[in-house]
Amino acid sequence: MLRLSLIVLAAPIAIAGGVVSATPLAQAGQTGIVPAPAPIHYPVLTGRVVDDAKLLDPASEQKLASRAAALERATGHQFVIVTVPSLQGASIERFSRGLGNQRGIGRKRFDDGVLLVVAPDERMVRIEVGDGLTSKLSDEKSQRIIDAVMLPHFRHGELQQGIVTGAEAIIAAIEPQGNAK
Repeated sequence: MLRLSLIVLAAPIAIAGGVVSATPLAQAGQTGIVPAPAPIHYPVLTGRVVDDAKLLDPASEQKLASRAAALERATGHQFVIVTVPSLQGASIERFSRGLGNQRGIGRKRFDDGVLLVVAPDERMVRIEVGDGLTSKLSDEKSQRIIDAVMLPHFRHGELQQGIVTGAEAIIAAIEPQGNAK
């Protein structure tokens, strides 16, 4: 399975809870047993865009799906956009990494998948990049896309526009030169 390793997180607020912290056993309770995190029910990837949070109109969803498909035809790199109404108490890191690994985003031998996850209820966004694409979409570039392209729209309540412009910036960063639209 694809191992997505890049952690890029930016949002107006932080999420609390969901991931068991590294608590010393003496503080973990009488038995010293730290409970396992609750299982996460990941969305089924029915296409390149899965809008479970209902943030995109049909035209924008279709345009993004077409752009992601064109990127995959040109490069082999798989790009998936997922919006979820809830992270189910998990951190966005755990949720997006688990989603990418469980659903096998990207080509296994190349580790070249990209996943954009938006969770509006928790006010979180994350770009998860496989190790095989970090030369084109580094931690720094991903953070700039979130901070400079997506968050200004999100802060004005323009979630759809933030997702569309962020996705276009991700595609532009990884598509072959000369194919930019």
